[in-house]
Order: sequence, then C-alpha cells, then structure tokens
Amino acid sequence: MKNKLIYALVFASIWLLFQCAYIVGVTYQASANNRLFLAKIENRIAIDLPKLRLANPKFKTVADARSVVSYINTLNSALENNSSPVSVTSIQGISIQPVPESESNLLTFLQTSDQKIAIGYQIKPLQLFDFISAIPVLLALVMSFLCIRKLLAAKENEKGLIEEAEQPASHQLTIDLKSKSLCYSDSPECIALSNKPFCFYAALIDFCIQDSTANLSNSSDVPEELIQLANKYFYRLIELGHTKRKRPDFGANLDKTLSEIRSALDEIFAEHQEEKELFYPPKAQGEGSRSKLHNYALASIDPTKIVFIGK
Repeated sequence: MKNKLIYALVFASIWLLFQCAYIVGVTYQASANNRLFLAKIENRIAIDLPKLRLANPKFKTVADARSVVSYINTLNSALENNSSPVSVTSIQGISIQPVPESESNLLTFLQTSDQKIAIGYQIKPLQLFDFISAIPVLLALVMSFLCIRKLLAAKENEKGLIEEAEQPASHQLTIDLKSKSLCYSDSPECIALSNKPFCFYAALIDFCIQDSTANLSNSSDVPEELIQLANKYFYRLIELGHTKRKRPDFGANLDKTLSEIRSALDEIFAEHQEEKELFYPPKAQGEGSRSKLHNYALASIDPTKIVFIGK
C-alpha cells in the first residue's frame, strides 16, 4: 500500500510538471498566433483602404457606416473560415455592434499618409479543453516507469548491500588485540596466544603486507623493522591491559616463536587446510629449519583477508 502511494505520487508529480510545461507552451503559441493574425488583418485592411468609405477630415469626407460594417462582417467571415482567434469589432469608431469595454476589446492603429486609423479587435480566449492533452499523461507514464524502475533497482541494491554487510566476511583471519586471539571467519573457535608469538605474528603480517617480496630466513637475524612492529603491538597490549610483563626479545628463539604460531594456526585451520597456506609461515624443507634457502615470510598474504581489531 505504501509503495502504491509512492508510485502514485511520483506519477502525479511528473504529470503536473509536464502539464504545467504544456500549458505554458499552449499559451505562448496562442500569443504568437494572435500576433500573426493581427498583422495579417492590418495588412488586409491597409490593402482595402481605398475601397472603404471612411471619414477623412483632410478631404472633408464622411464615413459610410453601412459599407464599413458590411466590410467588417465580410472580413470576420473570412477570418472565421481560417480559424482565426482574432476578429475585428470596429474600424475608425464604426462598430458592427455595441461592444462592451473589456480586456478582450483591444485597439491597434494603422498609420496612413494622411491619417491614423483605429482598428478595434477581440481575441478569442483559450478554453479549458485547449489545455487538455494526452501528451503530458503519456510522457508522465513513461518517465514514471523509468523513475520507479530506477528506485526499485536502487532499493534492491541497497538491500543487497545491507545483507552483505550483515553477513560475516568469509575467508578472513581476524587478529583481535582486545582478546589477544586469532579467529578465522569460517571457523567458530578463536585461539589465544601468549604475548610474544601473538605480537610477532601480527608484526609479521604487517611487515609482509608492506613488503610482499620480503625474504626472511631463519639463518639471518630478524629485520629491525619487523622487531619494531612487534614492539609496537606489545605496547598496544599493555595499553589494553593484557600484560605488565617485560617486553620480550623478538629476535631470540625465532624457531620456538614460529612453532607456537604454526601450532595455533594448525588448530584454527584444522577443518580448512586448503585455506591455511595463505596465513601460514612456511616451514623449512629438506635441510632443516636453519636452511639458508628457507623463507618464513607470508609471500601470498592478501590485505583484504586480514582484519585487525583494537589496532
């Protein structure tokens, strides 16, 4: 019911707009037609002046009222046959009938070489049916259809966005500093970590997002930038009230730290093994954990797959 009322209001508003434009157009066109017909009338009378018996003070002649009235009637008959909205009521004061003074009784003047001739005329007013047309209705129907379709599409799009926003994003790993835990969107459980592996893993993700070509080897010292990031996360844990312990040395016991991180990820991704690789620090292959070829950086990490809370 509410939607039908909205659609009706849309149609009514558009129709009113087109109807007003149509009325303005009709009025303007009628005014232009009136001026055109009046110019033709003046031109016709100017041509017929030699045949008209009008009073002329210069030549001391008097008017023949009957012949002037007959001429006006003949002229008006011709104008009516041509659907003219303008008719002549008088020439030089000689009227076809007593015409009441009103806004519709107008005067124009024809200047000759020896006198100024007054021509009285009337303009047929526009009637209500002149402003009624199917064109505004048809245009309003078309525009209403387009507007309503656009509104419905926008509404559906908004509904889809709301539903999408309400649904939890899939395949995302959440690093929650407030609970000091790791959570995977497709898994119902979160795994809490101790300070050192938690901060190091958060820093490792940050570091690899900033430098996707990073080469982190167990046989080399932990880069200073990575250690600084880990320290930043540790101080954030202190701010959140998780710990008052001394800051750990993130450059020491790297193998143990990585082992604790992998253990937590193994538990989180127990039922999603095919998705674990993206977030999992690679293990050394062949030559052991100290292989110079080993790189524990997250080379394929995608920023859109990581969500930080409390950062």
